[in-house]
Amino acid sequence: MPLELPVRRKEYFDNLPQNDVVRLDCGRSAFWYALAVIKPTKLYVPYLNCQNSTDPADALGIPYEYYRLDVDLTPMGIEPGEDEAVMWINYYGNAGKEQIHKVVSLCRGSNLIIDNCHAFFSEPLDGVYNCYSARKFFGVCDGAYLIKNDIEKLDLPEGESAQHALFLMSVLEHSTNELYPESLANEERLGKEVHAMSALTRRILQSVDYEQVKDIRKKNMLRLHSKLERYNVFSVNIDSETHISYPLLIEDEELRQRIVARHIYTPTWWRHVPSYFEENTLETRLSKYMLMIPIDQRYQEEDMDDISRIILEEYRGGRKDVG
Repeated sequence: MPLELPVRRKEYFDNLPQNDVVRLDCGRSAFWYALAVIKPTKLYVPYLNCQNSTDPADALGIPYEYYRLDVDLTPMGIEPGEDEAVMWINYYGNAGKEQIHKVVSLCRGSNLIIDNCHAFFSEPLDGVYNCYSARKFFGVCDGAYLIKNDIEKLDLPEGESAQHALFLMSVLEHSTNELYPESLANEERLGKEVHAMSALTRRILQSVDYEQVKDIRKKNMLRLHSKLERYNVFSVNIDSETHISYPLLIEDEELRQRIVARHIYTPTWWRHVPSYFEENTLETRLSKYMLMIPIDQRYQEEDMDDISRIILEEYRGGRKDVG
């Protein structure tokens, strides 16, 4: 008998026309796929992004140009042409309708790729290449989606993940920290080649209670916000139900290390970005000081109380009253 999994439900995007959905192994593969279909003469990408975000463009021989972000985290200073493409990130899953519509209007007539890897539950937009990462929201070791109306289907080999999934089960008997090196090794293998989603991952994703997950994450996010809003310099969109974590911006250089020492892990995204800019730029501040506080479905609202208490005990910058 195989591994017992909960009753087979539907994947989150099963309600869409399946001609619009491509299942892939990781977000980077989704970007590669979009570019392979679009074949743009040029790609615009944000500076505030992972360092290897342009690997798919390099692999396909597509030239690219970086752009800065406006205060609302939308592209600034670009005028894309019809045969060009723009990649934009829904940062932290925090974007509201106004921001998203602004980006769509800016790119009207060109090809827009929205990176929703921080925003799995964000609704895909018509006429846009929508990228999603299942790995960042659920207990799978691969998995991504690319969604676009009647998207061209490319022939890809199916990924295999069973031999790489042991660390996910081992976490149940040990701890996330103990298995972190195995998680990094799994991360390293993905994106080197483009594969379709593995059968194991698809079966696991057919077992997830997505509405329950959304509800837990939303409650946890709101609970943290109620405790930390007065200290948070970042404008959190509390109407969003798509956040990957609670985005807490506190300009205290050592706070991250202090809360990690107390077993609250928050990654530093895009460490390379400050080397491009001066200290007070938006990109540098977000890279250096943004704390991604966990809100995922492993936790309950009482855990959020403990997390916020520890953060405030370790925050030595004093109270900040911001709008």
